[in-house]
Amino acid sequence: MRPGIDHRARRHAFTLIELLVVIDIIAVLIALLLPAVQQAREAARRTQCKNNLKQLGLALHNYADAFGMFPAGHMDTYTDYISAGARHQFSWLTAILPYIDQTPLFNMINFSDADLMLNANVNPKFYEVAGKSVPAFLCPSDPIGRVSPTLAPSNYMASQGSLCDCRGNSCNGLFGHSSYTRLAWITDGLSQTIACGETLKGDLNPATLQDNYIFTNASGSTASNVSTCQSVAPTQSDRATAWFGGQPQFNIMTTLRPPNDKQFDCIAPNYGCTNMAARSAHVGGAHLIFADGSVHFISENISITTFQALGSRAGGEIVGEF
Repeated sequence: MRPGIDHRARRHAFTLIELLVVIDIIAVLIALLLPAVQQAREAARRTQCKNNLKQLGLALHNYADAFGMFPAGHMDTYTDYISAGARHQFSWLTAILPYIDQTPLFNMINFSDADLMLNANVNPKFYEVAGKSVPAFLCPSDPIGRVSPTLAPSNYMASQGSLCDCRGNSCNGLFGHSSYTRLAWITDGLSQTIACGETLKGDLNPATLQDNYIFTNASGSTASNVSTCQSVAPTQSDRATAWFGGQPQFNIMTTLRPPNDKQFDCIAPNYGCTNMAARSAHVGGAHLIFADGSVHFISENISITTFQALGSRAGGEIVGEF
């Protein structure tokens, strides 16, 4: 032993094998922890999405208290349904702005200055309002963000039910075009009638088929029977990209098909109009608001008969568990 060296103070470093073992253990722990973190985050996003719907349900009832009826799915400002493109001006979401603490935004709209020959979504007079993002209209679980510089999107659509004529004035659900539903007309019961539901936003890219829908004027194609549209290529990807107004693909859904239906959504303007299913980024189904303001998570495996019955306001159906 050399004099002056204290061997008791010598420290041993990690060997390469020990270091690799520690790294492997840390990697395994991260792999085990990451799914739990992701699930916790999605649970929080899903809760926020549900809370947004509860807020919209409350707003609809506050609107009904003030006016004696629910708002129209779209408030038409033009009556020439043949030549005008302005049939779909202001959406139900626009109507309830004062009831979700957005009165200043609502007051920015000059309804009397509407250009009647333009749909709201292509009318520059409304871009200042239509471009404002409203947090209550967005589900944080949807991976698609805002895609338009002039129009802000929404993840929530009003239900026209399972039957609706092309112009949407006569629907068996709660919302149509310039048609207003009183609470007394919902004879199936408020807790048994769907009012609104989730949807997934489009990204304006026809190449990403998961958010596309079909637009067809082909003879024999009808959105009332969505299977007749499926032979046509899906070319449209602007679903729910504008909360303010415009065409029904922005904020009107049907209950003809269950949530997250595997078939493409369809618009056939001259043959049955719009067929947009409820859709969500949540696993297994989607949240829907009922006419009593309650929010339910409806499974994508729900009986189609039950789902269509829940979509009608006065069908007289007997609905069991759902």
